[in-house]
This record gives sequence, structure tokens and C-alpha cells, in this order.
Amino acid sequence: MHAYKRSIIVQLGVFGFFFFYGLDSVLVTLIERTLPFIIVELSLFFIILGVFLYFFYKTPKEIVYVVQKSSMDKIKVVLYTIAVSLIVSIVFSGIQAIEDFQMYAEIITSAITSLAGLFGVYIGFEIMNQNK
Repeated sequence: MHAYKRSIIVQLGVFGFFFFYGLDSVLVTLIERTLPFIIVELSLFFIILGVFLYFFYKTPKEIVYVVQKSSMDKIKVVLYTIAVSLIVSIVFSGIQAIEDFQMYAEIITSAITSLAGLFGVYIGFEIMNQNK
């Protein structure tokens, strides 16, 4: 299968978003949000967004990469893992029978989301390295 290099860059950005979303969810569960925490979080967000936009617009539109079927299958598994993790997180957020269970479920699902996003970023870099 073929994909534009810009599509791979967008894929890296989306999976990077899920990595930081999961990481943020774990931190919010464990650490109280204060003003310095929010300022650091927003600063890092804008720096990462700027780096992503720089690489996105720097990449030529016409470069096409060949993507192996195994890489596409890995991407599908990562996307399904993120979807199931987010759905489980939503379901467990409504259960308030056991307070500690809700906190542990949030941490576990957020960690799964973060790890799946990190693996998606790895797959994106793997695709880019295969086409050098």
C-alpha cells in the first residue's frame, strides 16, 4: 500500500496526541492540578504543537511511501486498542460503587492508551525508516 509522507507525519501527530493524553490522564489522577502544573502543561503542548506543524509544513506533498501489510495490521491493532481503552475508561468513570476501583481503572486505561500511542509513534518511525 502507498501513503503520502505527510500522512505518516499526521499519523505520528495523532499517536503522539494519544500518548500525551494517556500520560496527562495518569498525572491528573495522581497529582492535583495547580497553576504551575497547568502552565507547564500548556507550555509543553504549544512547543510540541509548534514542532509538529513545522515538520508537517516542511514535508513536501508529493513524496509517497510504500507501507507493508504488517505495518498496516499493527496500526489497526493500535487503533482498536486505543478505542477499547477509551471506551472502558468511559464505562468505568460512571461506576462509583468502589472509589479506589475507579481510580485504578482510570490509571490502567490511561496507561494502555499512552503505551498504544507510543507504539503507534514507533510504527510511524518504522515506516519512515523502511522508505529511506
